[in-house]
Amino acid sequence: MPNYDLSGMEAISASASQARIRASLEPSQDSYNAAWLHGYASALADCAEQLEPQQEFLDAILSYLGEQHDSAELYEILHDRLDLPNERIRALGFDLPQCAEPAPQPYKKQRRNRSHER
Repeated sequence: MPNYDLSGMEAISASASQARIRASLEPSQDSYNAAWLHGYASALADCAEQLEPQQEFLDAILSYLGEQHDSAELYEILHDRLDLPNERIRALGFDLPQCAEPAPQPYKKQRRNRSHER
């Protein structure tokens, strides 16, 4: 059985479609599997529909934050105060320079502290 992605509203809708397709491919539409998949698809579609107003509200809040704050302030709010990792901030649609992957640092030879050798 495939894994259904339930990570967000769009993913839930896509999983509902996937379950409907799998149900339609069942040899007998009267089988337990077909009935279960149709029921699962309906439940996922209902869930996605119920999440839509909350997603719209969240999108409005994020849009407002993006308009009201420069990138440093926005990063501080999202990363430091709300504890969102950089990957999640990028997934929300923000392209903040603070979220850029750090460039690999070349190996630096550490200098020994010779003050203790005296």
